[in-house]
Amino acid sequence: MLYTMTINGMQIAFDEHGHDLERPALVLLSGWGGDHRVFDRMMTPLIAAGYRVIRVNWRAHGPDRTPIAEFGREEQVADTVALLDILEVERFVPVSISQGGWAALDIADQLGAARVPGVMLVDLIMTSPPQEFIELVHAMQHRETWREARAKIFAQWAGGTTHPALQDMWLSNTFPGHSFETWLSGNKAVEKAYVTWGSPMARMEKIASPRPIRHLFSQEPASGYDELHEQFAAGNPWFSWRRLHGVTHFPTVELPDTVCVELGRFVESLR
Repeated sequence: MLYTMTINGMQIAFDEHGHDLERPALVLLSGWGGDHRVFDRMMTPLIAAGYRVIRVNWRAHGPDRTPIAEFGREEQVADTVALLDILEVERFVPVSISQGGWAALDIADQLGAARVPGVMLVDLIMTSPPQEFIELVHAMQHRETWREARAKIFAQWAGGTTHPALQDMWLSNTFPGHSFETWLSGNKAVEKAYVTWGSPMARMEKIASPRPIRHLFSQEPASGYDELHEQFAAGNPWFSWRRLHGVTHFPTVELPDTVCVELGRFVESLR
């Protein structure tokens, strides 16, 4: 069941399962233009394992899709932190997919290692963005081209597969149900993040209190992607990674059991 709460003047939708005082809570964060359903296939194993799990929808990403004023990463962070404060979530691990990872890293930086002992990133482009990606980001900022660009990027994310769960995400309006205004906000925020930091790896190196960060991914946005991860991990012992044996941009949908196992191991390593 989804709940809503007025946070910073906006309706923020979320759900919550479990109550675990020993381990940090898991706060699941989607990418732009997605919602809590990108984690649906992970919920049964996570709940069965006894975790406290909270799925947070960004503003304008919940059941009410009414277009709102432009917003960005700062609002995502402020809304999420305020909600978790109200829910009295003391320690938690953000688990983000795609470009939601920027907000996850900001939340970790803002709250410190005592409250956020680790971060799990799923399929965030770790390099500077490929030219084709930037072109689609720009195209989704214009009414004349945003629908075509959105279809192209979803086709890339699907990796050529007709995986039924991915098709359900599309047909159930997980992605098409968002307005141009929401996609405009999202793509402006994504572009701003890469312009500001250059890459998520560069952003991680600026976090005030280094703590474990793990990246899971299947798709490879550039050649030498594994080598890039190896080099970064060699210079930053708090960073780890694993390439998953999938083809899509959505391991949480395509390989939910694998992601849950990786997440469980990661959380246990923080204790």
